[in-house]
Amino acid sequence: MSTELIHSVYVRPQGVFLYSRSSNDGLPYREWKCDSLTEVYKSEGQRGLDREIVRMLCEYAEIKGNHASMARYRPCLSASKQLHTERTRALDAEYAKLTPEDIKTIWLPDEKKTDAARAYRQFAKSVDDAHYTRLAEFVAPPVAARHSLARSGGAR
Repeated sequence: MSTELIHSVYVRPQGVFLYSRSSNDGLPYREWKCDSLTEVYKSEGQRGLDREIVRMLCEYAEIKGNHASMARYRPCLSASKQLHTERTRALDAEYAKLTPEDIKTIWLPDEKKTDAARAYRQFAKSVDDAHYTRLAEFVAPPVAARHSLARSGGAR
């Protein structure tokens, strides 16, 4: 499995850009526009962007280097370890309510899930969203940005 190695993140009038590389392809770092982060930033502003970067760092990415745009996320990664137990307990308690039939369908497409499996996945999504939102509160405010999507019509 690949890990995205993120050196820096930039908000520019054109969108949100990452300077990163994949851990498994041997290619050098590259700057690229991340459409999903751009959409989150346009619709939710800095807090939403922070939440989604925290999600990335907890699920499939890691910080490389000490660039200020990424160093501000380090405190929330420490908090993540402490809050992880709370999240896991909530998910485990809900999972324990499922029958073996429900468990078999959890990862299937929605139309093939049992009602209980569908409810569990919705519960897990809400717990994850709340978890990453809470972790994003540990992120330091950004250093004064050079550019903002707000100047080009996006929400800040």
